[in-house]
Amino acid sequence: MKKNIIENIDNQILDLISQRNSLLSEENLFETFDKKHYEEISLKERNIKNKKKIIKLFKLINSFENTHSIINKILYLGPEGSYTQDAAIKKFGNENQFFSINSINNLFEEIKKENATYAIIPIENSLNGLVNDTLNAFLKYDLTAVGEIILDIHHTFSSNCENISEIKTIYSKDIAFDQCSLFLEKYNLHNIEHIFVESTTKAAKLAFENPNSAAICSNIAAFNNHLNVMFYDIEDNPSNKTRFFVLSKKDEKKEKNIDYKTSFLIELPNISGSLIDFLQIFKDEKINLYKIKSHITKGISNFFIEFDGHKEDENIKKIFKKYKNIKIIGSYKKEIDDI
Repeated sequence: MKKNIIENIDNQILDLISQRNSLLSEENLFETFDKKHYEEISLKERNIKNKKKIIKLFKLINSFENTHSIINKILYLGPEGSYTQDAAIKKFGNENQFFSINSINNLFEEIKKENATYAIIPIENSLNGLVNDTLNAFLKYDLTAVGEIILDIHHTFSSNCENISEIKTIYSKDIAFDQCSLFLEKYNLHNIEHIFVESTTKAAKLAFENPNSAAICSNIAAFNNHLNVMFYDIEDNPSNKTRFFVLSKKDEKKEKNIDYKTSFLIELPNISGSLIDFLQIFKDEKINLYKIKSHITKGISNFFIEFDGHKEDENIKKIFKKYKNIKIIGSYKKEIDDI
């Protein structure tokens, strides 16, 4: 009897999902209904304990029967279960084909050869700064950033053990251990064996294979390796974010009524005032600069700069024509001012 009731409820859920997504599709609102919407509107009056899981559920529902989505081949850095894969799914949904690539240079090579439509690459972390390998690859390859993704980095403590007292070994990246030091100390886990591995995904795999062990890893890595998540969000700093670029061989057309961000690298002569003189031009053109960071490659100093606007804007084109040593990384829809 209860089975029939459950089946009836399931059918109602599927019908409601179909109706909901038809309405979203008609108004092209799939991108609008994001995490903020569910935190501020859909969930604010409901007594739901784990709202993060509900938000993930709604994101999955958004990708269900989305008739506007085109199946693309998407590459991402790292093994399956990496945070970069999480960013790729956040950007493109679950309906595309995703493939892991083991290095940033190989990601650029695959896009250069048109073996995939897009690649997801990390560009910076709020705690650790810019990813130099990504900047070096942009200097080497004639490819374009056509989008950005901001991902909150949350670590889980995952294991096959039932009790935390059974754990004798913890696997993870050295950075992940550092980012979760308060949690480890709180549960007296800082004195047991810590084994550093090259990725949190590998940490999850090793924790699954070895008894009395655990991993500091992403939620998706724990799920893929059949681990039980004992603790969520164990990082010391809740504002830890990583920013990713969407890499493409083909540039995308500028659209109206879109807030664009442009990123570029410039090599300036090592003489007094060269940077100030360059930045003064942006002030004269009333262009808002909000990121300037130095980047040194083989002893040559470049500056990574970002501003509000599109590279096809007339005042921007005037600046870029004047300077030869500019490498335009891309103009894309702005998701955030800075992380």
